Amino acid sequence: MAQLITMRQRIKAVETIKKITHAMRLISMSTHSRLRHKKVHLENYRSAFASLWGRIQGMVRCESEGSTKAATHNLIILIGSQKGLCGTFNSMLFKYFEKELQPSEYNHFIAIGKRAIDYCTEHDIPLLASYNNLNANHFVAIAQAVTALIMDSGSSYATVVVYSNYQKSFFIQRPHKTLVFPLAECSTQEKSDGSSEYLFEQSPEELSTRIRHLMLTVTLEEILFESLLAEHAARFLSMDSSTRNAENLLITMKLEYNKTRQAAITRELTELASSY
Repeated sequence: MAQLITMRQRIKAVETIKKITHAMRLISMSTHSRLRHKKVHLENYRSAFASLWGRIQGMVRCESEGSTKAATHNLIILIGSQKGLCGTFNSMLFKYFEKELQPSEYNHFIAIGKRAIDYCTEHDIPLLASYNNLNANHFVAIAQAVTALIMDSGSSYATVVVYSNYQKSFFIQRPHKTLVFPLAECSTQEKSDGSSEYLFEQSPEELSTRIRHLMLTVTLEEILFESLLAEHAARFLSMDSSTRNAENLLITMKLEYNKTRQAAITRELTELASSY
């Protein structure tokens, strides 16, 4: 009887876990679907700024990159997940980060997401800033805050590199490294198109500074958005696997419980029959 009680408690515990993982699976899929529908708007937004950046480059030679050549500091941004239960999402990123990072006394670090902050804390990595609220409602504010930190530093950063995950497909997430500063040069076609089409009230130098700021912001927004998409896809896959495993475990446990219960009933009936 004690064995049956213990097995019944274990079955109830697994059933509870299955309900939780199933609920998290549904939440992850819902959030991922909602974000995926917004992706096209973010891509159009970035494309518009890239086109404008090309026009500004066509009007003036932006020497901002040249001014950073004397800078010796490099800014490293590590973007992890805000929550756990997303499989190898963070472990693969951190292994890639350790493999690709070039040790330097001139590196400054920013961690975004609770898991990235915890990783830097455990490995004694000094953080210039950290952001512990990475989600669909705050990624724009985080991108703006990081951009302000970079631009306020003037020419102190030679490069700004972001380590994050991206969604190769819904079932595959991969870590990668993105150089977000200096900004990429636009093609000659883009540079030559805009100067004769628009009249700007501001000076080219003022416009280049402003557009550079906006381009950096929208680039960081896109990287954070891709990381969120990959995080929710990874969590869905992890919770889907956990739900299936719980279902299989329940089938096995219930079969074993029924066998044990039937054996106990048979034993009791045998004892009753033999007593007469």
